[in-house]
Amino acid sequence: MSSDDLAALASDLGGTLAVGPKSTVLSVPPDKVTEACVGVSSLPGWNHLSTITGIDLGNEIGLLYHFWKGRRFIQVRTQVPKSAPRLKSISTALAAGTLYEAEIQDLLGVAFEGNPFLGKKLLLPDMYPPNAPPPLRKDSDPEKIRKMMDLE
Repeated sequence: MSSDDLAALASDLGGTLAVGPKSTVLSVPPDKVTEACVGVSSLPGWNHLSTITGIDLGNEIGLLYHFWKGRRFIQVRTQVPKSAPRLKSISTALAAGTLYEAEIQDLLGVAFEGNPFLGKKLLLPDMYPPNAPPPLRKDSDPEKIRKMMDLE
């Protein structure tokens, strides 16, 4: 699949495409992430989802799904509102996303609907306070969390 084919995929999904010398970024609405990731992973040689990155952008949580082939990269990007951080899981289509999504759920509070870890902890201790913000959010206060956990 060429850049033209990726541009057509972006257009079909209501997204945009930015092509750089080593990295291509396919930005899509949240409800099109699974289709975008399946589309990228079906490209010859692009079947490796290397990780999913989450980042607190202020009012939104940004999600980047990283695929690589040799020295080239494709990122599928989307954003969900921090006030309602929910997204359909890609784990049913790409099993490699299961643990990455569980990690982002623990650390940034995004609920991935359909992920087998939904509502379970992967990285956080069982005693992590349910009313505390996820630890990698900008509004998280480590000192307050430590006090809530009786660690101080």
